[in-house]
Amino acid sequence: MKQKLLFSLLFSILSFLAFAQSVKITTMVEGDCPTGDVAPRFIELYVDGTVDVTNLKIQYQFASADNWVTNNSIGVGQYTDTYLYLVNDIDAFDVNFSGVRTAQNTTTGTLLSSVEGGDKIRLVDSSNNDQVLDIFGIDGENGETKSWNFSNSYVQRNSDSGPSSTFIESEWNITPKNTLLFAGVCWGEDPLDTIVTLQSNTLSVNDLTLSTNRIKCYPNPAKNYIKVSGLTTAENFSMYDILGNQVFKGTLKNNESLDLSNLTSGIYLLKTENGQTLKIIKD
Repeated sequence: MKQKLLFSLLFSILSFLAFAQSVKITTMVEGDCPTGDVAPRFIELYVDGTVDVTNLKIQYQFASADNWVTNNSIGVGQYTDTYLYLVNDIDAFDVNFSGVRTAQNTTTGTLLSSVEGGDKIRLVDSSNNDQVLDIFGIDGENGETKSWNFSNSYVQRNSDSGPSSTFIESEWNITPKNTLLFAGVCWGEDPLDTIVTLQSNTLSVNDLTLSTNRIKCYPNPAKNYIKVSGLTTAENFSMYDILGNQVFKGTLKNNESLDLSNLTSGIYLLKTENGQTLKIIKD
């Protein structure tokens, strides 16, 4: 009986860890630029938990094709609770999204310059026969005439969804085609971060390093409220969803209840004014 109970407990723990540790595509941008300039095009991914991404690759299937091409790496080694960027051109990205990426969380994929909104993109595990971990677009379908075409535009995943090995359109916020037409620095306009809000526009990669936090919250996961301990004085805070949208802000006091009842289920980041960050799971 004890052995069965121990096995059952171990299986439950391993199952939870396998579920909690994942990588998913969160944002894809297809910028537009005049002939001769480089349009900023990139894929943002989120690493949930600690994951070795060395064998994880991005593949493309062009609109009218039914074969998957290339294997763009998204990084090397382990990452924990952070965002990664696969960009077609570093300068084009930086001038439109200043202060977002670092050398450690960025990989260059030159084929991205040829990828358009009607194409299909997927994240695979190359060490496991290209097992599909996440996908945007329907395998084998021409996306040029589909509702999920984001030519000269961008898509962002809903904060409480994914990753999905089959394409689920309802998991995505798909902005209309040509939303980014004639937009961005290369057109002499404001940077694209005035239109597209990325997680790192509000939270830097360093902010997402949670292991050095002095403050803690409980319960976590939470249903209706949390309490934050370790505060020496009252501090202003902001809370963000997984896509970097601010959901609310206020003032925290040590061990005072913070009401989460109006939030939907998902992962949130609470950032205090002195730069500490907590990852909160809302049931």
